[in-house]
Amino acid sequence: MPSKCRSCGKTSRGDMPKATINGQEHSYCADCLWKLDKEYKGKKNCEECSHFSKEKCKKTGKKLLSATVGFSTYFPEAETCHSFSTDKQVILEEIRKLELAGKYEEVVAEYERLGMQNEAEKAKKKIVPIDINAQIKTLAAKRQTINYYCCHCGESLKIGVKATEIQTVCPKCKGDLEIINLGKLIRQHSD
Repeated sequence: MPSKCRSCGKTSRGDMPKATINGQEHSYCADCLWKLDKEYKGKKNCEECSHFSKEKCKKTGKKLLSATVGFSTYFPEAETCHSFSTDKQVILEEIRKLELAGKYEEVVAEYERLGMQNEAEKAKKKIVPIDINAQIKTLAAKRQTINYYCCHCGESLKIGVKATEIQTVCPKCKGDLEIINLGKLIRQHSD
């Protein structure tokens, strides 16, 4: 099916690259997509803001709309945002709060986002490894079972009283289950 560039009107016999802007997906020729990508790279981006979070703005609580141009994702609402700030102190204060709460995985992610690799490495050392076997024994002692699903075929799996052994392979599709973080799953269930 022929495609038509939204910007210049060129047509192509195959599919053209796509860009999603304001929730609308459109086709663009390579030249126009390059120009569009360059335009978005020149704009202020919410990712540069101290209040950035992928789900929503930490300051306003507003859900952020993304624009996808080729393989890049932009959050252009920063152009009109009155709360936009690149003050590093604001970010560092947020990181300190996460550290006090013991959310070291999030601390590492924030430091890496800021390019502060030394601090990220220090925070990684504070992450306590999860003893899954101890957590499973605790679940069994509480007479609890957690249901979870194979990420390959959707087969229902159990861990706890009814199944104290960790499954590394799905019994139905034989898919690798190592990707599932059982320690984190059990910890979230316990909280």
